[in-house]
Amino acid sequence: MNQLTLSFLGAFKALLNGLPLINFRSAKVQGLLIYLVLTRQHAHERAVLATLFWPDEPERVANQNLRQSLYRLRQLLGDIESATESLQQTQGEPFLLVTRTTVQFNAASHFTLDVAAYLSRVEARQLEQAVVLYRGDLLPGFTCDSLPFDEWLRQEREPLHRLALDALFELTADGLMSGDHHIAQRLARQQLSLEPWREEAHRQLMQALALSGERSAALAQYELCRRVLLEELGIEPAPETQTLLARIRDQQIEPHAHHRSDGAHAQQRLVTPFVGRQREFERLV
Repeated sequence: MNQLTLSFLGAFKALLNGLPLINFRSAKVQGLLIYLVLTRQHAHERAVLATLFWPDEPERVANQNLRQSLYRLRQLLGDIESATESLQQTQGEPFLLVTRTTVQFNAASHFTLDVAAYLSRVEARQLEQAVVLYRGDLLPGFTCDSLPFDEWLRQEREPLHRLALDALFELTADGLMSGDHHIAQRLARQQLSLEPWREEAHRQLMQALALSGERSAALAQYELCRRVLLEELGIEPAPETQTLLARIRDQQIEPHAHHRSDGAHAQQRLVTPFVGRQREFERLV
């Protein structure tokens, strides 16, 4: 019984029974696996897949390329063992459900996917675990020389990115509220590693630094925020950010003693939904 382990967050990684899958022969084969796994709820018409991956090729050539890529992918996944596709198949659930007209990744097969685990933690409001699983954006930089595929992947990437930022923002706010200011600093910086122009994360980091007694660092963070916003977006910091700067300059934010949040506050965070993300999240899961 084959076990497939897939990681798409941060970088592509695929293991079959603990061994790396590396010889895809082409980015198209790799992209085909990615697409089928992330859309495993549906069976796809072969003609649609051929057009998605080879949009500029004649229909006959695109269909032939798809047949060859599917055959290679089935070989890699261990779904077929012989040189002839119609001969012996491996025992157990195949990873690909292939008919003359459709292809679908088998959701009942033995596989794990980091994207699914991440979304499951978000849905369960286990945000600390979710942000650990989010090691980076969905397959950054991956392309297989198909504009329709690249656009589809971009649309899949964005909501995952936004969910991660929402989770990190909420955890940072928890750290500020509970007095875990160094944890809040780390989480705010994690937001900025994903989106350097995220102004609310700059404000959270400024506040965490000020509350930790690092007033000079908080003021320097404002200058960094101002420079990034100007360079990336051509705008000045928002009034809220400038107000926070003035409060820090005037020493109106004093360092607080560290204290833990109580159980009631932690429980409140676990049941509070992400505002404005529900429809987006439901589509992903």
